[in-house]
Amino acid sequence: MNLKAKNIATILTKTSLAVTLVVGMSANTLAEQVLFKNVNVFNGTENKLYEGHNVLVEDKLIKSISKKSPKTDADVTVIDGKGKTLMPGLIDSHVHIMINSNYSEIIPNQDPYDLGIKSAIVAKDFLMDGFTSVRDMGGPAFATARQIKNGNIIGPRIYPSGAFISQTSGHGDFRGRFDMGWSQRGAQDLGVWEKLGLGAVADGVPEVLQQTRINLRHGATQIKIMAGGGGSSKYDPIDTTQYSVEETCAIVEAAADWGTYVAAHIFTDRAINRALDCGVKTMEHGFFASFETYQRAGKEGAFIVPQMWGLSPELANNPLMPADKLPMIAQLAETYKDVGRTMLDAGVNVAFMSDWVGEIEDANKSRRYEIYWRTQMFAGGKNNYDGNFEVLKQLTSLGGELLALSGPRNPAPGKLGVIEVGATADILLVDGNPLEDIGVINGGYTEWYSQPTPSENPIKTIQLIMKEGKVYKNTL
Repeated sequence: MNLKAKNIATILTKTSLAVTLVVGMSANTLAEQVLFKNVNVFNGTENKLYEGHNVLVEDKLIKSISKKSPKTDADVTVIDGKGKTLMPGLIDSHVHIMINSNYSEIIPNQDPYDLGIKSAIVAKDFLMDGFTSVRDMGGPAFATARQIKNGNIIGPRIYPSGAFISQTSGHGDFRGRFDMGWSQRGAQDLGVWEKLGLGAVADGVPEVLQQTRINLRHGATQIKIMAGGGGSSKYDPIDTTQYSVEETCAIVEAAADWGTYVAAHIFTDRAINRALDCGVKTMEHGFFASFETYQRAGKEGAFIVPQMWGLSPELANNPLMPADKLPMIAQLAETYKDVGRTMLDAGVNVAFMSDWVGEIEDANKSRRYEIYWRTQMFAGGKNNYDGNFEVLKQLTSLGGELLALSGPRNPAPGKLGVIEVGATADILLVDGNPLEDIGVINGGYTEWYSQPTPSENPIKTIQLIMKEGKVYKNTL
């Protein structure tokens, strides 16, 4: 062995236990059993740690959890947690991994290959921040999901929706004013957004049924519709209600025929109640509604999936935010400052959403900030909610319950978001207690724009990341 080779071998030997394992193929060299010993378990459902436990993983599932040392195979891989926190992998219930540049850049300058290549970067970033499952709520994420599942790239388990479905003039209609003539709409009238597979404009029951079935054919685990206005689209005020009862109910029925459900971009009481009338199961955003509407959603088993940074004072620090919108932002933040506590008071299930979208580094920063900001929005109130615990549930067990709504379309081998016997072995080992300090899972981000980029600031306190029994990071 020459001197250079010896030096390399020495470096690799000395750092082998401290190096991050970002593995596709090398993960397969692990034994079928992995034993985590001496760990403090946050199970995803209880506001406590079970101290000094042992967790045995076999293949893709959790086999046992106990204080006693379990019986293991002779070739078991043993990981000594030394009192660190073992918890479920994180779940982001609303992302857009294919919308990985600003809108103004995508439309004139990018094609599907740009978006697909960049989605592999996005997927790796999610996993390295501890997210082992994400629900993609608009975009052609099917290939990325397949390549992750096949082990060709690394990333979280993806629940793709396919192109979000929008009415003409709806939140998913990104055409310009003159992109469509007065004649009947044809293929020549497709906007860039539709050609890229990010969205689909469909009107009337036959068209919405066709687009729903196209998404299901591609492998959608749920269907996403635009049922109300939004801030990022040009021609639909946020107070509008979109899709008729007939159209909405037809989409829900078509999804139910495949054993799955419909999620709706939505905000207001009128729109949410129409969606509930048809059986829509998850209300995306949804933070301009009343206690009574949230209470109805809770009683009917629906979820609210809000991104709370939409009510954050950090929006005013965004250099892209027009100055004339700052008073409106301040007014909304004040008017709806208690909406998180209102949701909890109403008894509706709430899942975590970063609404990951845009330039990669900025979107990664906003995801980390969202974790912190939610601990403020879901804390206190008349019931003295524990913000850290509420948000951790949203990131784990409640997210797992939401993903399970996909029924037979669910790609997970077992239950998600919990540390339980028989659950999927999506596991984090964290240096610190997130019930006391949420910073140990979000890199300490308490601001958005002034923070360093995540690529320059990896979350060192997340020391091990396992997905389906395979280790993708280990810095112990």
